[in-house]
Amino acid sequence: MSLSLFLVLGLIVGMAVLLKRLNPSLGNSPDFKVVRSFPLGNRERLMVVELDGKHHLLGVTSQNINYLYQLETPLSDQNTPAFAKELSRFMMPANKKNKTDD
Repeated sequence: MSLSLFLVLGLIVGMAVLLKRLNPSLGNSPDFKVVRSFPLGNRERLMVVELDGKHHLLGVTSQNINYLYQLETPLSDQNTPAFAKELSRFMMPANKKNKTDD
């Protein structure tokens, strides 16, 4: 029974990695990075995105995206939980991992 559990968990992780590699639009790119996301309801959220080194506040709904404000000072990544940092490092493509290890 435990072997089948590990097999299913391994399959889920493997499919997530495969999907991440096949669809590069899922996740952050060097040009566009989601810094923070704060849910306001079921389909509404505030997002802080980084474009050209500046942080911008966006209001996102299921129907549209509204530009709200450009932040004077960028938000720090200090409040990111350690688990989220490790998960993002794990999900990073292999070519980026090699660049950061140097």
